[in-house]
Amino acid sequence: MKRIIVLILVLLLCTTSATAASFDPHKATAYMDIKFECGCWGTGTGAMVGRHGLITCAHNLCCPTHGKWYKSITFVFGAKSANSGQKKVSSGFQAWVYDTFQNGYNSEDDIGYVVFNKPIGDSTGWFATHAASDTDVEFTFANVYFYDLEGHYNTVQQLLNVVSDKQLVLDKNPFAGEGAPITIREQGNDYPVVVGVYTNPTGYGEGFARRLTNNVFNDMEGDGAFR
Repeated sequence: MKRIIVLILVLLLCTTSATAASFDPHKATAYMDIKFECGCWGTGTGAMVGRHGLITCAHNLCCPTHGKWYKSITFVFGAKSANSGQKKVSSGFQAWVYDTFQNGYNSEDDIGYVVFNKPIGDSTGWFATHAASDTDVEFTFANVYFYDLEGHYNTVQQLLNVVSDKQLVLDKNPFAGEGAPITIREQGNDYPVVVGVYTNPTGYGEGFARRLTNNVFNDMEGDGAFR
């Protein structure tokens, strides 16, 4: 009996390692082609963080200039260009934001998420995620996975600094890919862990990120992002 139990544990460990090793951040990151109800148009980045859930910035879902919701969004996962990728989705989802910019743009609550009706993550994979403490992120190097305006995929490393319980500042500005996942590596976790999303540049060549807080995490869980 002991040998059987040991064998089962070994198999489980091997399966877990193989799954983690095969995770591809590019496939789990979406290029977003967005049209808003006000007639504005934009592009951005989002990241799968569950079988059904994608996290991004609020201004990819609601126009930061006019406060109008998206009219249509096409998500291209693993994009090779704006029109081709590993998977394309343009319907069957709901979105939530923490600021609709009725009083103008403000980066403090510039975070939102999408919940797909179907388990998109089964084919794209997804990032690990949780609300990180100040100690976890202060003076920590993070990887940012994003798409530029032409839909080309990029990865940059950034040094994080804590601004507040809601915001981080990056040491450099990616200049594109707003909504991109800010990820760190944690001991004992083989996956990149999303701790926030890139929101906007500052006037000093740096960039702001909105942290994934417990409130946002719990709301995503309640709305079925991780089911």
